Amino acid sequence: MAKCPKCSAKLKIHNISQFCPNCGINMRFYGFEEKFYRDAKNAELAHAAFHIKVRHFKGALVGSKLMIARLALSLLPLVTLLLPAGNFYFEMPFKDTDYSVGILGIVNLVTGSDFGFIMSMCDSSLAGAEFSAVTNSLISYSIVVILALAVLISTLLGFLSIKNMQKVICGIAAGGIISSITAQIVMYTSVTSLKENIMITGTAGFGLYLAIIAFAVVFAVNFIIHKKGVPVEYDEGMLERLEIYKKVKAGKINIDDLPQPIVETEETRKIDEEIRKEEENVKKALRERAEKEAAEI
Repeated sequence: MAKCPKCSAKLKIHNISQFCPNCGINMRFYGFEEKFYRDAKNAELAHAAFHIKVRHFKGALVGSKLMIARLALSLLPLVTLLLPAGNFYFEMPFKDTDYSVGILGIVNLVTGSDFGFIMSMCDSSLAGAEFSAVTNSLISYSIVVILALAVLISTLLGFLSIKNMQKVICGIAAGGIISSITAQIVMYTSVTSLKENIMITGTAGFGLYLAIIAFAVVFAVNFIIHKKGVPVEYDEGMLERLEIYKKVKAGKINIDDLPQPIVETEETRKIDEEIRKEEENVKKALRERAEKEAAEI
């Protein structure tokens, strides 16, 4: 059952008037001024929090020439992995095919039925060791692809933490370098082990060498950005409003206890000055009107 916002008197179903039958106040407009200022304060803080997120997003992606370079270079590991790191050739009864160890080759292999065939042949007594070597090469290469994707995704999400994301990307890039070297070693080991086999042969490519360089470039760029910092420009009072906004959300500060505007800036001072001038103009107009009416009498 509804209650009066002032005296808390319970309203009956036939009390359809906007005036309380107990205390007589206008319930529709009761506390309007307090609610108005509360909403204005909430809007001021939320506006600052939103704009800081926008500034972080812009700064993390295109905040400077170095940030634009980082965004472009985040694609470099994936681009290098389009080049084959090797090839495997299968010459068996009813199956004569070859597989390119690259992103496109891995996708075609996984989406097709051949990956299951290779995995099942790892336990074969006839050529289980050779199929295991091929499987190890594919798995080690897939790890490199995953890390290349992680570099791109982390770069795009850099605005989530403009202070720490560079460290994360450096860590991923370092892992990419290590995994690329490991995948290249596994590839050469696998190809070498297949030299005496008549069913499966292989050749090593140069794609992973370029991937190592690409990951190293990504690491270097993000390390430089970490040392220099991400350039983000904030308006006056924006960071102060954000800190107050966090405390209000955490319940440490009651928003009703804050002044309006919460943080005084050059912009708010100009607005206050315009309001003051407008009030003076209104008072002047009323005074002149009163004097004119008094003269006429």
